[in-house]
Amino acid sequence: MTENQKTIARALAACTFFPGAGTKRFAADMALRALEPAPAPLTPKQHRYLCTAAMRYRRQITAAVVQLAEQELAGEGGTK
Repeated sequence: MTENQKTIARALAACTFFPGAGTKRFAADMALRALEPAPAPLTPKQHRYLCTAAMRYRRQITAAVVQLAEQELAGEGGTK
């Protein structure tokens, strides 16, 4: 998990989700993974879903993190 992914995951964990949304569990899991000392890298699908979720909940996330998610989606540089 890269530092950019950790930043996006922590920001997404602070969002409010609809009841029963699968994104809520995913965000919580990614936030816990971001706290680990040596987190495992994300798969390309997890990376894409993380960035897409950040775009979906962009009104609850700071503009800097949304811009970071946009850059990650444009570059698809998540599996390093």
